[in-house]
Amino acid sequence: MRLDLAGLKRLCILLCYLLLNSFFSKAQTLTLYSFPSPHPYKWNSPHSLLVSTLHNYYSKSDCQPRRILGHMVIEIRNDTNIFLTGMASDDMAGMKNSLLKEKIGLGVLFKLVKGHLEETRQVQTEVKMRTELFKAAFVSFKISDSAYNYLLAFVDSFKLKGYDSLYNGLNLPRKGKGSGCTAFGMSFLELINALLPEYRDKWAVQINVPEKLIGNELLKKKVRIGKLFFSFRWAKKDEPGRKLLLYEPCLIYNWVNEIWETRQQDNKYGLVQIGKAKGLVVDCRQNSLALPMFTR
Repeated sequence: MRLDLAGLKRLCILLCYLLLNSFFSKAQTLTLYSFPSPHPYKWNSPHSLLVSTLHNYYSKSDCQPRRILGHMVIEIRNDTNIFLTGMASDDMAGMKNSLLKEKIGLGVLFKLVKGHLEETRQVQTEVKMRTELFKAAFVSFKISDSAYNYLLAFVDSFKLKGYDSLYNGLNLPRKGKGSGCTAFGMSFLELINALLPEYRDKWAVQINVPEKLIGNELLKKKVRIGKLFFSFRWAKKDEPGRKLLLYEPCLIYNWVNEIWETRQQDNKYGLVQIGKAKGLVVDCRQNSLALPMFTR
């Protein structure tokens, strides 16, 4: 059979389309879904943080479960399988008890409590609902075969070590010193060498918490809630304090939507949307896997 020039061009286009379609349909991805809190947390001072915390705690939400701190869900997917998880506290009411009964003040930011890893069936419906009907944003990272297997092995090892029961604390999941939902998500980016300095600058809150506002129940050091209410600044460099770096779901949500609004497309980010949720795509298939799963 002989093809004219036009027919040959059409055949080439068809082959290219089939190759590209096959390539992308089999691409593995790591996706971080960020669900912002009902109202933004204000980190300007202990006073503003307390007020915004109370605002979120007593707010109503049509979306269940309530995520008064916001939340992050991790998705690891290939062409045939999807795995979803997220780090969660066993008892969110414990925060209220820590402030009012134990009176540990901003020690609540560092308190290690019991937690668990959510399973795919627990969060799959929530992801669908939040992306289609409520506020959500996401960043999807294209990853290699080896990265895909490495991240799934990390989750299994994380559970095997019992780290999945340690929520909050120092938010160092790979050291076994507690993990919130976003710290757990960042550990995946660390393992595939995808945690860019830009993410720390745009996604994280970095403050110096005054030592005088950090209570400790075991040491019988109490900080009443009124003391927090009348504290209007964080500790200065030369004052006793404890540094806190916390990745904030609301900041991630705002960052993704800001890039969408300004259409800042370059070689790093592609734009994609699921329902009402806007997202970004980052190609990390060439990243090396030099980092160990766990560190001391």
